[in-house]
Amino acid sequence: MTSVQDFQSLIASRNSTRDFLSDEIPDEVLQEILQDGVNAPSWSNTRPFLVAVAKGDQRDRISNALVSRLRENKEVKGMGQNPDFTHEVPYPDGLIDRSRKVGAGIYSTLGIDRSDSEARFKFMERNYEFFGAPVALFFFTHKGLDHFGTLDLGLYMQTLMLSAKARGIGTCSQGYLGNYPDIIKDEFEVPEEYALVCGMSVGYPSDHPINSWRAERLPIEELTAPSKREPSPEGGFRGD
Repeated sequence: MTSVQDFQSLIASRNSTRDFLSDEIPDEVLQEILQDGVNAPSWSNTRPFLVAVAKGDQRDRISNALVSRLRENKEVKGMGQNPDFTHEVPYPDGLIDRSRKVGAGIYSTLGIDRSDSEARFKFMERNYEFFGAPVALFFFTHKGLDHFGTLDLGLYMQTLMLSAKARGIGTCSQGYLGNYPDIIKDEFEVPEEYALVCGMSVGYPSDHPINSWRAERLPIEELTAPSKREPSPEGGFRGD
């Protein structure tokens, strides 16, 4: 049985890998990681998601198409994106500061100045090069289950990432990889009722400094909703 300490060490050590070695992941190891993800809980065991695996020539073909599309739309607001899922940009008040801290930390570690638009764009391209990873995963959810489908997918992805980490394999989940669903759907047989959510780069981490950078982990007190009722002196909570 896994000890509490081993489990805590595993989840604390997982972070996004943004520079990979080109070393291939053995097929049987990749299959085990994908299968481990299925142990995640699912809404009424519906498993309303699909995962597409790109490696080798297919991986390179997708990468080239994504980078080309990005460059074609460089001067276009939104960069010609037509994602199946969108989110509010900029982030809502209360969340934008957290996002900015991540961006500042990444660019600082990479030595990219905020005003260096060319270097920032080049880093954006690296998303579509999968940061050099030999494997790219693309995740879809069933449109019929709305947000419950994406919740299940998130549980699957997290379990998959921890399985990879336990094997010394790095991962980076990327919203950018959901920007051009037509490119991905041209490569895989995806039923019409499934929508592309995001992607993930998977491979062995390099020793690049970016892989040592860690995003802030917020204290749980900041993420805990306070009770509307005050505890009574005897314990428990006072009623109305």
